[in-house]
Amino acid sequence: MEKKFLTRQYLETLSSADLMALADDYDIDVPADLNRRFVIGELLEIAEELNSAKDNEMIISSESVTEDSVELPKSYNETFMDVVLRNPAWAFVYWDISMENLLKLKKTSSLSVMLHVSFFEDKEEMKSDDSFDIQVALEDRQQYILIPFGKKYMRVDLIYSSDNHRVNVLASTRKIELIHGCKALFECAPGKELKFSPVMELSGMNDLLRIHYERHRQSFME
Repeated sequence: MEKKFLTRQYLETLSSADLMALADDYDIDVPADLNRRFVIGELLEIAEELNSAKDNEMIISSESVTEDSVELPKSYNETFMDVVLRNPAWAFVYWDISMENLLKLKKTSSLSVMLHVSFFEDKEEMKSDDSFDIQVALEDRQQYILIPFGKKYMRVDLIYSSDNHRVNVLASTRKIELIHGCKALFECAPGKELKFSPVMELSGMNDLLRIHYERHRQSFME
């Protein structure tokens, strides 16, 4: 028998013999004298299970195709940058450079590209109270920044200079508010003994600081 999409309306049109044959096709073991209403119920239950399994298979297949076939571009041909806080001590900056700006920079002699990190006392303040520069390569598109303790607001500018030492701004992040973390963590240094509360001791803070020093040793160097 040809298997059609099983609905109650369709099954009601079948004879009892056809219902029994269809039940046999779907490996449903039912007595020959069972009321056709119960046979229809069994068939509808099987159909629901099969449809559910098919939907799940389609979802998995769709996700698989998406992950395997869709590849995000390395650049969106737009000059922009943004910054997010990883934790109270570290910020993550990422940026992109349009093809037009990139070609212009490649033609610049004695090119120097930097991240200019500025700190502000107030969100509306225009003049920074502290700043420093981080040298980056033209091919770089991201950078972690260690945040000094006690700063309130931060902004990062992607800048470059050439032979004439003129500083040009390519892009700027929004100004973000910084989280005030534990002061002791910002004052840590190799060989310096820090006193923590019993709760902090139980958290394994000393081990975390040791790992932090091993992985980010350059952050402790003056």
